[in-house]
Amino acid sequence: MPRSQVTVKTVLTVCATVVGVLAAIYLFIHGIVTLTLTVTALLLAVALNHAVARLQKAGLRRPLAIGLVMTVLLGLIVGTSFLIVPPAVTQVRDMAERLPELNERMHQTRLFQWLDARVGLEQRLGALGKGSAGLFQQAVDPALRVVGGVLAGVGAFVTVLFLVVFMLIYGGRVVRGILAECLPAHRERYERVLGKVYTSVGGYLSGLAIIAVVNAICTTIVLAILGVPYFLPLGILSGLGSLIPLLGATLSGLVLAFVALASGGVWDFLAVGVYVMLYQQFENHVLAPVIYKRTVELNPLVTLLGIILFAELAGVLGTFLAVPIVGASQIVIRELLLLRRERLNLPLQGDVREQLQKQGPRRPPFWRRPRHA
Repeated sequence: MPRSQVTVKTVLTVCATVVGVLAAIYLFIHGIVTLTLTVTALLLAVALNHAVARLQKAGLRRPLAIGLVMTVLLGLIVGTSFLIVPPAVTQVRDMAERLPELNERMHQTRLFQWLDARVGLEQRLGALGKGSAGLFQQAVDPALRVVGGVLAGVGAFVTVLFLVVFMLIYGGRVVRGILAECLPAHRERYERVLGKVYTSVGGYLSGLAIIAVVNAICTTIVLAILGVPYFLPLGILSGLGSLIPLLGATLSGLVLAFVALASGGVWDFLAVGVYVMLYQQFENHVLAPVIYKRTVELNPLVTLLGIILFAELAGVLGTFLAVPIVGASQIVIRELLLLRRERLNLPLQGDVREQLQKQGPRRPPFWRRPRHA
């Protein structure tokens, strides 16, 4: 009888592969929170490691540099909490109590009546514009429910903090061990990809934090000068809006404008609207390009698709993580395409060839530096 071409080993290998894929899918679905916290800690560790590397370059040993960076970070968080959180909570409570009044005043403004007469704004809003609290009450209810999850947020923060510390201490050793197992012919390429991802993600997150702080400070000052109430929580909201690419700044600007309309009238609404538009132009064309000049540039369509996907997977946090993940994926895909061209002996594209020619001797990444550095 002819010998079968399908051996028992092949059958067991296929079955084990199928079981492994199903187990990976199951762990991904049921461990989305753990994966989210891990990815968040990884991104923060990459961003903080740039500061640690600067301190090492100044002469500090790595353990001391890590301790100093984490101490400064915790000090900033605690100090900001004591200075900003109490007045912000007080203003949020006052705003929640005055929501019915603000809703009524907004309906009485000429701009709202003009829009209602021409486009039927009241009818389009439907149930959102009715009731004792109206639109603002419907908008603030989810935010008030989020406050109930503060304890869970504190637990997640502590978990991420410990993960960041351990990643800063042992991350370089893990990367070095993984690269040591790679083939020597491929190791240089892997190190180049990791170096690009490390620089891109760290620069993006550091720049994003600077942009958010600048936005919050400028917005708070402008709202206070214009006399708009609740300027502190609104300024913080505007700063947090910068953390959500493409959509955050627009949504926070709409909230600022409607609060100004309800509390001060049409002139405050126009003043806040003009400020929001001018600041967005400044942030998009001046501040962000200067900060991101050394980071990878993303295609807007790819960025938008990534934001939509990760927003569906992990909500607001997924939207925040979308850009660095998409940026890292773009670097990997470009390197795979470059490898394909090299294997097929195809000419390199102009931009890739120029980048490789300009790439000179650079400082080795943190995982290749001596431990005593």
